[in-house]
Amino acid sequence: MKRDQVRDIGLFFLLGFMDEKVALAAASRCVAKVKVAQESSGRPFETVELIKVCREAWKTFRNQIPRNHPLTAPTDSWVLPPALDISIWTRYQKDSADEDIMALLFSLVLGVSDQDLADGFQTSVGTIRYRLGKGVRQLGLVVRSQRTGGTT
Repeated sequence: MKRDQVRDIGLFFLLGFMDEKVALAAASRCVAKVKVAQESSGRPFETVELIKVCREAWKTFRNQIPRNHPLTAPTDSWVLPPALDISIWTRYQKDSADEDIMALLFSLVLGVSDQDLADGFQTSVGTIRYRLGKGVRQLGLVVRSQRTGGTT
């Protein structure tokens, strides 16, 4: 398994769950599953397969973080640039659909192509682009609300 894949899995779950304990458990399960699959097939794990494994783990571990509890950024152990306000991301996640959050993370944070996302999500490229557009618009509303001091 490539080091970049392990980093991507960890980043996906840390930003997706904003809970280090749950993110570590989900990432560990994914990494183990990928290693087993690679050993049995003898070939590198493709991005599409990685998306499927991460989505499956997301669905399993997501229920450990209740939606009605506010997310807090675990900044005690994170090294963040001084100008970065992660609270905007946590506010966005509060009301967003899991599929939209995952699509944004895969696309905008990890740089996965729309086609790979569509294949991994087992949907059309158009649906992926719709989710990405919707997610970016919602995130923009949170940013604007933060700047004007309003609530979303």
